[in-house]
Amino acid sequence: MGRALLIGNPNVAWREWLKTNRGRRDLLCLDPADPQQGIPARLCLFHGSRPMITRFYGSLDPQRAPHVLVAALAQALPKLGEDGLVQLFAYRATPLLHQAVVLISQMLQPSEIFVASGTEIDQAGFPVGPTEVVLEPSFPAMVQHAQRKAQWMRLLEDCEPHELNIRTATLEGTRLGSGRRLGREEIRTLRLEGARHAEKIGNSLFLVTEEELDEASVSRAMDTLGCGRVQFAHPSMYEGLLCAFSRADGEDFGMGTITSINWDDLTLNALCTAVAPAPVRVLRLGSLRIDKNGNELGEVRPWQV
Repeated sequence: MGRALLIGNPNVAWREWLKTNRGRRDLLCLDPADPQQGIPARLCLFHGSRPMITRFYGSLDPQRAPHVLVAALAQALPKLGEDGLVQLFAYRATPLLHQAVVLISQMLQPSEIFVASGTEIDQAGFPVGPTEVVLEPSFPAMVQHAQRKAQWMRLLEDCEPHELNIRTATLEGTRLGSGRRLGREEIRTLRLEGARHAEKIGNSLFLVTEEELDEASVSRAMDTLGCGRVQFAHPSMYEGLLCAFSRADGEDFGMGTITSINWDDLTLNALCTAVAPAPVRVLRLGSLRIDKNGNELGEVRPWQV
């Protein structure tokens, strides 16, 4: 018995199949939306019921960051048992997700691939021919939402307050911190006083602002900085955003949410499961926001913040 890849779709669930067929095999869950495998928006390698490796994903949508799915697989492969199972996200027929599934299958080189009946997927490119299996229907959306809410409350109950300066950490999954920060004097010179934060990121000007800025001032600033486009984010978009604390080697050691950012000194306040004070080398930001009661507030657009 070798490694196996499990490919389902949004209308089915693997829970009963796993109860019957998993036994003592390792399980790598690459489905960030599955509340049956612990806290959502993260990817986990389980030995039994215990998570051995976790990788922050920050979203429920597998199409949001497929490169993180591949990174999680690469991180887990050396510790995944020779008969381990890899459960993929609920597959939808899109070119990006199909490419991600094929790439994951090629990296894993499974002995078996199980595809849920009703999954519309082109099987070309797989290392082995898939076997079709009949699975039970997934729970209604309302039930899945309630299950996730219970997991979010569990996460928040394990969190404690943290304060860190994001200028001293490497940020991942966010536009913030990926360019040259404009100081307050430069912002005033460019007549962008209403902006709480500004960065030049390649050919783009990134502005965090609560108010609508003068269009002529923004246009002049773009010309002065040599930017061809501008992106805006409202400060409130960061509140409730999922985040994770990570070490320099990429290992996560805490997960939680952002509560606020002081844009004057770039001090970030967060609730996180890490023990305070925590030396954060890498701060990973997701796209899903939740409130203090575990309600999902929706996802920001890709790279909006």
